[in-house]
Amino acid sequence: MRETYVLFEKYAEGKNILDVGCGEGYVTAYLSKAAKHATGIDVDGKVIKMAKKRFLNIKNLSFYKMSGDNLDFLPHSFDVVVSAQSIEHIKNDNKFLENVKRVLKSNGVFICVTPNKLSIVPDGEKLYDKPFYPFHHREYTPEQFFDLLNRYFKDVERKCFCGIKRNPEMRKNRRFKFIYRMSRFSIVRWAGRHLSADIKKIIWFFGQRHLDIGDAGWTYNDYEDEVIPENLAGICRTPF
Repeated sequence: MRETYVLFEKYAEGKNILDVGCGEGYVTAYLSKAAKHATGIDVDGKVIKMAKKRFLNIKNLSFYKMSGDNLDFLPHSFDVVVSAQSIEHIKNDNKFLENVKRVLKSNGVFICVTPNKLSIVPDGEKLYDKPFYPFHHREYTPEQFFDLLNRYFKDVERKCFCGIKRNPEMRKNRRFKFIYRMSRFSIVRWAGRHLSADIKKIIWFFGQRHLDIGDAGWTYNDYEDEVIPENLAGICRTPF
């Protein structure tokens, strides 16, 4: 989401910033324009190699193959740590937050964005403990997410991103309900991780074919219990 980049950029000016789960490095490179130095990490060595090659000429930019729950940096190395939809991919989220606390300066800021589990529960369906998306270790309800952040930081601003034209009919779609129900079974989750995108489109596992989701941009707001945003965001300061 471009709106995520804009949010991160507000905190990047003249700072040493760490981007956890940087993928191919586009967000990290974008932040380097404002930052003193931007560092991106990802567990996927192939994408890190691609990022290093693609952004070779940017001098205040570094990339490392590294896991979020094992940050190999000195204590208090960064003014800002950002995590854009990566915490749900990290096996041990508590260990990740402990690492963030360690590498973040005492007056630093940690910004974490993650999908809202409630936004993918179809109308009339139960809330399952297992994540819907096959590559996620977990997904958070707003209460779970903000409570987790509050264990590690004294000051947590509760924010969210809402789709401007999110199609409400998707939550009523029968095929989407079927996929949601099946997503809790291990064999279906295995298929979601290992089958090719073309095959998944054919059998409709975790695909969006014929589902008009209707995304057309996002708004950034304070989180309120009365709404169900697609993504949750925590702006965290003052580690315990």
